[in-house]
Amino acid sequence: MYDLIIIGGGAASQAAAMYAIGKQINFLMIYDVLGGRAGERYVMRTEEDVPVGQILVHFESVDEVEKEDHLVGSEAVHLFEKYIMEQQGHVLKDYVNSVTKTDAGFTVATASNGTQQSKAVIVATGDHTKPLNIPGKEWLIEGLGYSSAAHAEMLQGKQAAVFGITERALHGTAELAHTTSMVYLVAPEPVKSTPIVQALKMRSDVEILEGYQLKEAVGSDKQIQAVIVEKNGETRRLEVDVAFVAQALIPNSDMVKHLVETDAEGFIKVNERNATNVPGLFAAGEVSTTFGREILIAIGEGARAALSAHDYLLALPALKS
Repeated sequence: MYDLIIIGGGAASQAAAMYAIGKQINFLMIYDVLGGRAGERYVMRTEEDVPVGQILVHFESVDEVEKEDHLVGSEAVHLFEKYIMEQQGHVLKDYVNSVTKTDAGFTVATASNGTQQSKAVIVATGDHTKPLNIPGKEWLIEGLGYSSAAHAEMLQGKQAAVFGITERALHGTAELAHTTSMVYLVAPEPVKSTPIVQALKMRSDVEILEGYQLKEAVGSDKQIQAVIVEKNGETRRLEVDVAFVAQALIPNSDMVKHLVETDAEGFIKVNERNATNVPGLFAAGEVSTTFGREILIAIGEGARAALSAHDYLLALPALKS
């Protein structure tokens, strides 16, 4: 039996694993996809027409931007990843189907490697964005970016479109406005008046299109050139270099939703120490109710969850007596 099982392969889970290594905790990190947000790359079109990532962006020359991503904190996660993968017997590439509570601790059922046992568990499986439904435009859905705020710095002078009315959409639009030449916030429903919305409406380089839906994406070979939006039968063509989806987030929490308390959207509720309502079960990063979709925040959350799990393990003999 392991002392700790960490579920996930992103920044939060890797930070938790690094803490466990430092404290010589007998742990197992089970991941389906390694890297999380730090493992993403931008989709850029260079003169050589080489796609390198997951954001739909058009650059006219390879010199305009580096091919590697520069998300703050990603370098640390890549170093974590290299070190963790050297820990034989402590990493397992697999998909976790469920986590159940037992008298001894927890049973983690995987898709290909049976069940694994541990005294404590950290869930750091992240979330995903509800995709846009655009029949016949699978290339657009694959290429659209999902973190406008994280990529704002690389879009100097570009024109961008953001789809959604979530808090992420508003924050992303506000940050993009400081670097891009024009941002279109395409809001399918009326936007509530908040200080950020009021600030956006004061800018000449931001246009909020309330009540508009994305009808068509114009481009070829995963390179976007424009988007067609529609409201009450009237259409507008928006010339853009990049498009982002900032719709509702869906947490990857299915494996524990039957076990822990979640909010209405399914995000795992945690306290200030990343503990859930189930003793010994912790959650960190974007799958939890803590706010923030930044790599540095996820690193801190993962380390704090591991610290809390370590404290739990140290106190476990007394808790069971």
